[in-house]
Amino acid sequence: MKKILLLLLTLFLTNFNYAQNILLDSLVQQNGFSFQNDKNSSFQGKGWNVLLEEIKQSNSVLLGETHFTNEIPYFTNAIINEVKFDNYFLEVDPYSVDIIETKIKTLSTEQLNVFIKQYSTNFSFLEYECEFALLKNLIKNNTKIYGAEQISIFADQMIISSLKETSKNNRAIAIYEQMLNNSKLLAPKEGLEKFYLLTEDCLQKIDSLLKLKLSDKERKQIEDLKLSRQIYVNRNHPLRIQLLKNILLTQMPDWKNKKNLFKFGANHLPKGETILTKTDIYDIGNLISNIEEANFRKSLHIMLIGKGEDKDDNTSFKSFLNVAKDEQWYCFDLRPLKKSILQNKLKVEDVYLLRVIKGYDYLIYIPKVTKSIEMSIE
Repeated sequence: MKKILLLLLTLFLTNFNYAQNILLDSLVQQNGFSFQNDKNSSFQGKGWNVLLEEIKQSNSVLLGETHFTNEIPYFTNAIINEVKFDNYFLEVDPYSVDIIETKIKTLSTEQLNVFIKQYSTNFSFLEYECEFALLKNLIKNNTKIYGAEQISIFADQMIISSLKETSKNNRAIAIYEQMLNNSKLLAPKEGLEKFYLLTEDCLQKIDSLLKLKLSDKERKQIEDLKLSRQIYVNRNHPLRIQLLKNILLTQMPDWKNKKNLFKFGANHLPKGETILTKTDIYDIGNLISNIEEANFRKSLHIMLIGKGEDKDDNTSFKSFLNVAKDEQWYCFDLRPLKKSILQNKLKVEDVYLLRVIKGYDYLIYIPKVTKSIEMSIE
């Protein structure tokens, strides 16, 4: 009798799972739309038209990306050439963004090239040609640029040089000079411990600076340098997300009633829980969604991924890849899938896929991605 019951249960589960897979495949098929690159550095096709209409109707548009590709900056450029945004937010610290933006606006081409040659390795994601070109296009369109991230371990020399140039405290200037010299002597060769920001010397000098009489702006920057160091040394991801949220909340009076574009890693921008399945963090996508909702406005969350870029392609996204078989771009409206889940019609056991569906409005598949190239000034 027990064997019969076990067999019946196995058959039931097999049939149930098969039916669920059929339903998922059907919903994905019905809500997937293709589009293609055109000759005007943009796109054409139903998928592009659907996206543009949604983007135009949304107060904040959030692009959750996989980093270091040429195609996502291309896609972002195509959007800003069609839709005017007041503000653009990127995953680089606010101090680096301010320095780089100021240099772009004020230096001649020759002077800017000298600056890039000296400091481009301090630029984080802006070190790449496609990302830097995107930033320049945004500045040309008079879009206000905001950075929201901890200070990178690569950025210390550019940040400290800027502090040295603007400080009014002679003792602080001398300490900055010492920090720069020590950083240059410690060119990273192997492992994180070789970065100057992570050394005890850097921490001691930061503490010495904080004992001096400094402007509020200078003190805040040094405090953030120390906090960034703490995040790295302790590998404290929750603290990093707290910092990102704090930066956005501090900036909120300038952006909450305007048209905003955010481009961050896909982990950061779902409406709900992060798609990092081993944590339960609610990241900045959740914060922005709540702020827009509280202001009776709309946020649009778009996740972009290239074929083969995600390790879960052949499992989590199998239903999507069954549609996106050719060399076109595809956008999938995830909201009908989410609705079916909430109505208990569709069961998704894959936690990663479930968080993607519940956290993003659209999933975009890029047929082929190419690696970003670092800037090179001879």
